[in-house]
Amino acid sequence: MTDPVRTTNAYTQVRIREPLGERILGEALTVGGQGADVLVPGADAKLVVQILRSRGVWVVLPVSGIARFNGRLLGKPTDLRRHDVIAIADAQVIVTGISRTLLCLDVCHLQGNTTIAPANTLSPIVLEDGDDELEIEAPPEPAPVSVGNRRRRTPRWAGFGEVAAALAIALLIVLGIYSQLIPVALDIQPGNARISAPADLLAMHLGSRLFLLPGHHRIRAESQGYVPAQADLLLRRGVPSSVRLRLVKLPGELDIDTAGIACAVSVDGAEVGRAPGTITVPAGQHTLLLRAPRHVDFIATLQIEGAGDHQRLTAVLQPSWGTLQITSLPPGASVLVDGVAAGTTPIVVDAPAGVRRVRISSPGLKPWESSVVLNAGEALTLGPIMLGQPDAHLSLSSRPAAAAVMIGGTFRGHTPLEADLPAGIQQDLTLSLPGYAPWSRRLDAAAGKRLTVHATLEPVGARVSVQGEPADAELLIDGVLRGHTPQRLVLAALEHHLEVRKRGWLPFSATVTPAAGLDRVIHYQLTSAELAASRAQRASVLYTQTGYRMRLVTAPTVPATAARSSGDRRSVVSMRRSVLDRSFYLGAMPVTNEQFRRFRPDHRSVLSGPRETDRDDAPVIRVSWPEAVEFCNWLSEQDSLPPAYARSGGTYVLLRPVTIGYRLPTQAEWQYATREAASQRPAPFADLPGKSSEWLNDGAAADHPTFGFRVARYAE
Repeated sequence: MTDPVRTTNAYTQVRIREPLGERILGEALTVGGQGADVLVPGADAKLVVQILRSRGVWVVLPVSGIARFNGRLLGKPTDLRRHDVIAIADAQVIVTGISRTLLCLDVCHLQGNTTIAPANTLSPIVLEDGDDELEIEAPPEPAPVSVGNRRRRTPRWAGFGEVAAALAIALLIVLGIYSQLIPVALDIQPGNARISAPADLLAMHLGSRLFLLPGHHRIRAESQGYVPAQADLLLRRGVPSSVRLRLVKLPGELDIDTAGIACAVSVDGAEVGRAPGTITVPAGQHTLLLRAPRHVDFIATLQIEGAGDHQRLTAVLQPSWGTLQITSLPPGASVLVDGVAAGTTPIVVDAPAGVRRVRISSPGLKPWESSVVLNAGEALTLGPIMLGQPDAHLSLSSRPAAAAVMIGGTFRGHTPLEADLPAGIQQDLTLSLPGYAPWSRRLDAAAGKRLTVHATLEPVGARVSVQGEPADAELLIDGVLRGHTPQRLVLAALEHHLEVRKRGWLPFSATVTPAAGLDRVIHYQLTSAELAASRAQRASVLYTQTGYRMRLVTAPTVPATAARSSGDRRSVVSMRRSVLDRSFYLGAMPVTNEQFRRFRPDHRSVLSGPRETDRDDAPVIRVSWPEAVEFCNWLSEQDSLPPAYARSGGTYVLLRPVTIGYRLPTQAEWQYATREAASQRPAPFADLPGKSSEWLNDGAAADHPTFGFRVARYAE
C-alpha cells in the first residue's frame, strides 16, 4: 500500500475521499483487488487499473481485468476530466477535481466497504439482525364503580391528567433522544433517490441531511431504474460527516427486428447474443454490430437510455450473395462456378456478388463458358444454354480508339477489338476512356451470329482559365497554339501540357488535369530575359560587417503566397497573405550568441550557470521579437543601410515601401526556402526545418523570449 508520508509532496498529489475518510497519495496509484493501493469491494487480485500523472496530464489505464470508463469498456490509456466515472467491480471512482498537480477522487462503494481504513479511523463493524417486533396492546377499560344500589360512573375528565403527564414524559424522552442525533450531509445522485438506514430505528431524513445517533451505520440509496448503492459510516460527535453515493443506471432492453434473418449481435466488439430478439445493454452510447451469413454487416451507434426501459431497433440487412438459375439443353450438364463443381443442370447456385466465371459442359459437346455479373440479392437466369452451338462473334470499334472494353464484367482489351461471345445469354458491353463519358450496351449473343458495333464516346469537358502577367502572351496546349492570354476555354478531362510564351520573356509551362464540375485557374508570371540575366550575375553569398553569412534565394517564376494560421507557434493569428515576388538574401544559419552579444553584450541564453546553449557558436535563444527587430536595425546601421523597422505606438512596424535594410524573413520567404531545402534541387539551406521555429517578420505582437532567428534582406 502506498505510504502517504513517502509519496506526498507539495507539488503533485492525489486526494482520495472514501467511505471511511480521506487519504493523500502520490502521483501514481492502483485501484482494484488485493495488493492495490485502493481496495474496492467485489474485485479479485487480478482486477487492477492504474491512475498516474504523465507530462502534466492525469491518465487512467487498464492493467488487468475489466473496468468501465463513463459506461464504456476501458481498453486503452485515457485522459481524465472532471466528473469522469470509473466503474470497478462493486465501486465507482469519481473525478471531483483536477489540475496539473492535484487530482481529487471520490470512491463510492456500491456494496459495503472493503477499502483499507485511513489513519485515525476505525474499521466498520458488522451490523446485527434487527430487533424483534413488539406488539403493543391497549390497556383494558376499567370497570364501573357502584355506590349503594346505583352504579357510579367515572367522570369523563377522570384520567386526563395521567394521560397528559404520560404524553409529556414521552415527548421529553423523544426530544432527549433526538437531541442526541448527529446530522450527516448527503450527496446522492440521482437526487430523487430514497435514503434509508435499514438497521437504525432512529433515523430522520430532512432535505439533504440524515440525522443519526453516534456509532456505526449503513446508509442505503435506492431509486427506480438504478442499482442500489450503500456505504458504511462511523459517526462520532464533533466530527463532521458526509456520505456520497452515485447510483448506476440499470441496463436497458433492446428489441432488435431483422425481418427474420438470424444474426450474431456484438456490442462494443463483444458478442452478447442473437437476433431477432431482445438483448440487455448497459446504459450509455454503444456501437452495435449485426453479422449474418451472406449479408453485409450492419453497424449502428445507439444511445441506450437504460433503467430497464425498452428500445426498438429495426435493422435492414443487405444481402451480399446472389442466385444463379442455370438450365441447359441437353440437361444433366456439369456446372462449374469459379472453377468449383456446383452440380448438374437444371440447378440453382448461391454465390457471392461480383463477377462469376461459369462453365457448362457435357460429354461429346462443345462446352459453354462465360463471365457473368451477379448483383447482391439478385436471381440471375442463365439459359436454357444449348451446348455444342457455335459462339457469336463481335467486331468492336470506337471513336476515339484505344477505349478499354469490359464484356460481362471482364476486361477484354482495347478498341478496335475482335472477340467471341458464348451463345445463349445477353452480355453487358462497357467502353471507357479517360476524358470521355462511359459507353455501354447490352448484346444478345445468338449462336453463330456476327455482331458489328461502333461506339462514339462523348468527351467530358471542364473549364480552364489562363491569366497572368504580361498579358497577350501566346498560349499553347499540348503543342497546339490556342490564341493569346488571358483566355478561358473548355478542355477534355485529360492531362494537358500548357505553355505561355512571349518574345523577350522566359517561357512558362505547367501540367493541368481538368475535372468535370470544377473550374481551374492557371496563373503565370513571366520573367524578362534581361532580369533573368541580371539575377544570374548577382552574388550568391553575402557577408555583413559582423561576418554573418547570407545566401541568395531567387524569387520563383510564379509569386508564392503564405497565409497565417492558428497552427503556427506565434501568438498572433491573422488572415493577411504575404507574397514572394522578389529575390532576397537569407541567413545561412541562425544568429549566434557571439554575433548577438556585439549588439547586446550582457545577453545570456540560459537562466543561470554555464550551459551548452550559451556557447559563443550556439544559436541565440531567449530573444523576444522586439529584441530581434532592434538587432536587425542595428545591423543595418553597421552596414550603412536604411533601417527596415520604425517605432510606432509602442511597437515596431515594417517601413513601406520595404527598404533593403536587414529584417526578419516573411512567412512566404521562410516557406519557400523550406520547400526549396526539401526538394530534389540543390538548395542553399539544407538545415531548414519543415515547420517554422524561429521569429519571422509577421510575429510583431509576440513578446515571449524563446525563439532563435535569422536575418533577411531584399537583393535589390
